[in-house]
Amino acid sequence: MDGTFLNSQSTFDRPLFEKVYAQLQAKDVEFVVASGNPIYQLVEKRFPKEADGMAFVAENGVELIDRGQEIYCGQFTKEQVETLVAFFRSIPGGHLIISGRHHAFAFADEDPLFVKRVQPHYIHMQQINSLADIDDPVVKFMMDVPPKETRFWMDEVIKRFGSIVHPVSSGYGNMDLIIPGMDKATGLKRLLAARGWQPSQLMAFGDGQNDATMLKLAGESYAMAQSAPEAIAAAKFRCGSNDENGVLNKIIERFDLNV
Repeated sequence: MDGTFLNSQSTFDRPLFEKVYAQLQAKDVEFVVASGNPIYQLVEKRFPKEADGMAFVAENGVELIDRGQEIYCGQFTKEQVETLVAFFRSIPGGHLIISGRHHAFAFADEDPLFVKRVQPHYIHMQQINSLADIDDPVVKFMMDVPPKETRFWMDEVIKRFGSIVHPVSSGYGNMDLIIPGMDKATGLKRLLAARGWQPSQLMAFGDGQNDATMLKLAGESYAMAQSAPEAIAAAKFRCGSNDENGVLNKIIERFDLNV
């Protein structure tokens, strides 16, 4: 979503989208959302009118919801959460959000400016004093680290905890820390299998390192104008900027839509 479908103001051209979406439906073309955002964020804030007819690969592949039905949702064990949180909170200059199936959690001593900045991406945010306050399955962690240190900390997480958590980056110093073996491509493969589709039928757009496996999977894949090197290397084609309706314009062109 961010950097691909959403523009720099974290919005999208809804009137244009609704025209495109209606014509895609008429052509029996499904619109699937694959995002690092939690499912409630995507359903309530981005696609409230369309959600019941859409499929969502959320939290960078940890959650798969198809037409309102939860197909699967990965989660960390209590012991894993305790181990990982202790380490993440020890990282100098790091900031942590614990993402649950229904809510996100920030510790009471977290930097309020950080919490304010990320809250639009986690609209069900709650403050906690300890892990005992969490009553929701933990599906992902999101960390901010100094941008120049992102690669170092990703490597450090893999070295120390690679068997229980895998870091992916969407840029800007953000790291999503997810269950190994679960990413956007994994979620899409499950959806393809459930629907009887083939990867060759999949058209995908992305801009970040966390999109690379998805872009490799899709038969037709596009890296946005401002994409990370990993996305560019994985994609088969390039697309216009997210600030110029790059995704929607490419879909209009590809399916010869009349908007």
